[in-house]
Amino acid sequence: MEKFGYHIHNDLALSILLKLPLKSLKRFNCVCKSWSQLFENPNFMSMYWSNFITSNHSSYQDVLFLLIPKTYRNKHPGLYSLSGERYENKVKLDWPPPFQEDDRAMGMMGTVINGIVCLYQGGMPNVVLWNPTTEEFKVIPPSPTETPVIYEDECFEYHGFGYDLVRDDYNVIRHVLYQLDVSDTDDMEGKPNNVSRNDTWEIYSLRRNSWKKLDLDLPQIRSNWGHLPIYMNGMCHWAEESGDESYMVSFYLSNELLCITPFPMDMNDSFDDFVIPHFRVLNESIALILNYLKMTTFHILILGELGVKESWTKLYIIGPIPCIEHPIGKGENGDLFFRRKDGEIVWFNYNTQKIEELGLQADAYSPDIVIYKESLLPIGQIYN
Repeated sequence: MEKFGYHIHNDLALSILLKLPLKSLKRFNCVCKSWSQLFENPNFMSMYWSNFITSNHSSYQDVLFLLIPKTYRNKHPGLYSLSGERYENKVKLDWPPPFQEDDRAMGMMGTVINGIVCLYQGGMPNVVLWNPTTEEFKVIPPSPTETPVIYEDECFEYHGFGYDLVRDDYNVIRHVLYQLDVSDTDDMEGKPNNVSRNDTWEIYSLRRNSWKKLDLDLPQIRSNWGHLPIYMNGMCHWAEESGDESYMVSFYLSNELLCITPFPMDMNDSFDDFVIPHFRVLNESIALILNYLKMTTFHILILGELGVKESWTKLYIIGPIPCIEHPIGKGENGDLFFRRKDGEIVWFNYNTQKIEELGLQADAYSPDIVIYKESLLPIGQIYN
């Protein structure tokens, strides 16, 4: 060590820093002045983003699932399998039997876990776990909260499908809201003025094959956030706003505890009519994509550490691209999918910086896309 000294050549140091996780990179800012200025260097940030968005593909397959829900505007609704270098292979999949007769308001929750897709119908209690590879499916049973009460309707808001790493269990989280419905009883005496039940949070366990009430005061999901929730590393995440504060809620499935991560200070103006936020998982990192409508740009921020507001870092700006409207999801090799203003679904190739059409259309905020990895893992026999 005395012979070679402790000096690391700048080129070698730069190469190492480019490959570090964001949390580590921020931690090493204090080493020297030049490192502390890396986040202000556009060349470094461009190289860091390029390495970030195009790496870590070992866990991905070349198959994407694109969901276009059935609405009166969508001409070709359904679930599509996309593959090929330019996603030229498009195959429309059959829904599992529980949804073949009724595929209204279909949704696909979060990440595909071990080849298992969680499908649901918006606002309704219908949930199905499905393995498209083996064509096996499991209908999740009803919960006690679904007991009908006269003059009351139930609405189900789904917050996540995740895997409990400690218990080796699959979970579904939802919020049950009760609404008074006396629309057909205008002339009836003694009709109720309030609902008889409080809104409820509950979680489903595949291991127990049952629901249980969550004794936590969890925030309600924001309806104007795109494509929530997301799942990663044993946690489900969603966004919430309380007064002037905006933050991300992380729910640990193993111990049912919460972690709150405030959004950056400059997010205060991002909840108006001109900036629309979206959540995504990009290469095993939580990403916040801000859609600036007037400037037609997309700012991509990455979270370095849960619970630390200062760890949100803006890594990349796409645009201005006037024709695209909002992000849908991520494909291979850094490709990002968007919905164009005319309804056409397109993908942005980071390497070529070009936008290409997929050949499918959808109305605003309805499509979703996930990376699917085949698995022969059974569902119904897992814990038998």
